[in-house]
Amino acid sequence: MTRHQRHLLHRLSELERAVDRISRSIEKIEVATIVREPSSGVAVDAYDGLRRQIVAAAGERIAHLHQLARFAEAVGAERPSAELASLVDEWLVQAGLERVTDPHEHDYFDVLGGTGSRLRVLRPGYRDRVTGRPVVMGQAERVEPAATGGQREGVR
Repeated sequence: MTRHQRHLLHRLSELERAVDRISRSIEKIEVATIVREPSSGVAVDAYDGLRRQIVAAAGERIAHLHQLARFAEAVGAERPSAELASLVDEWLVQAGLERVTDPHEHDYFDVLGGTGSRLRVLRPGYRDRVTGRPVVMGQAERVEPAATGGQREGVR
């Protein structure tokens, strides 16, 4: 890299820092405007957004309390394991959360070690059905083909 290129890169990074400082200053000015002039259009929009978030949070709390109550009922049922499994599956669907049990989907598993050409799932992973992002990583281990013991496995 030439001296001129290094100089240009240095100037570019200085410009990036300056733009970042300016952006933060603009955000501070907008916040001050909202606080000092609550009737301005920006303030009205901000307060409306805040109000909507509060209403949504209250709704989420009620939904969570409902889930806890149903969970308590399922634990007290005559066959709690079957009842709980059904209830948890229902919650996963409602939340848009998918259980990942295929070890070929390597983005959702941490391989903990072992030797062999196959993977055995120790714990399933979970992903957001909408975004495809992992929510909880699953765990898998490498094993020899005969050592899988009927658990979900795959060649890697």
